[in-house]
Amino acid sequence: MSEETRRIEKECLGGRIRMLNRKISAIYDEEFAELGLKVSQFSVLVSITNRGATRATELAKVLGMDESTLSRNVNRMCAKGWLRLEGNDDRRSHFVIITDKGLALVRKGYAAWQRAQAKAVNRLGEPVVTALRSAVRSLRS
Repeated sequence: MSEETRRIEKECLGGRIRMLNRKISAIYDEEFAELGLKVSQFSVLVSITNRGATRATELAKVLGMDESTLSRNVNRMCAKGWLRLEGNDDRRSHFVIITDKGLALVRKGYAAWQRAQAKAVNRLGEPVVTALRSAVRSLRS
């Protein structure tokens, strides 16, 4: 291995953030497992709950997700009955709407979220959590 690749592996923010994301997601996914839910799905459900019917393009922007990735996730969640799509007048876009089954899942998932949140904060420590929140705010465009 070269000096350059050792430096990249040690210092690369992109790689470190991806690793952090996998580790934190695993904490949440473990808590959501009993509900048959992933933290990524829960985030989508919560965002739609907070906004009501939302265009997929707007939802992707809010979640910081690629539209094609969001579309695949939404389609899977529609198949499970958690979401539904409703056409729009211009026929080029549609609204994503949470169903009663999806809302019930958000309510049931709240306790799992609280447990995961507490575990993540405990493992990272409050100063790191505060720094992460600040970092996200500074990168919003």
